[in-house]
Amino acid sequence: MKLFLEEFELNRLARRMQKGDRDAAEKLYAKLSDRVYGFCMNRVGNPHLAEDIMQDIFVKLVEHVETFERGKGTFSAWFWQLARNTVIDHYRKKRETAFSDMPDGTVEASATHEPHEFLNHKWEYERVRGALKTLDREEQELFELRFVVELSYKEIASVLGKSEGALRVATNRLKSKIRTSLA
Repeated sequence: MKLFLEEFELNRLARRMQKGDRDAAEKLYAKLSDRVYGFCMNRVGNPHLAEDIMQDIFVKLVEHVETFERGKGTFSAWFWQLARNTVIDHYRKKRETAFSDMPDGTVEASATHEPHEFLNHKWEYERVRGALKTLDREEQELFELRFVVELSYKEIASVLGKSEGALRVATNRLKSKIRTSLA
């Protein structure tokens, strides 16, 4: 029920934004910005670049919101397709490394100043980074959409053009693969 109400609210805000309501645009930004930043950060591994791409995504939202057609699907599916395409466009233009090749210093920037806590964070980060590197591109994308952006299977199906059932099976396989890599 919570997911339905959230999607209803996003659709309502998108329709208001299409009519030029700036307040609706600000509310959409507030509701989505943290998840968009996490999505971008997972892809590029650089906080400044993630912020730049996030800004590009929201600029594209403003420029193209009129192309969202409620009858063709949910706002979330439309928006995350826009976000995904923006990141893909970034890689095409910049030819940067994959998100799993995060640069050194990323963890240090977010870690605490306590040496033992820093080492624990760095060790965990390296373990997870290693597990993510074992995933192929499709698995990485599914991981991001399901666990970083927290989209429903229905929304992911709309973004990737796959059935919900196939995505559920792929997610279970993905969890097993990650567990095995972390073991």
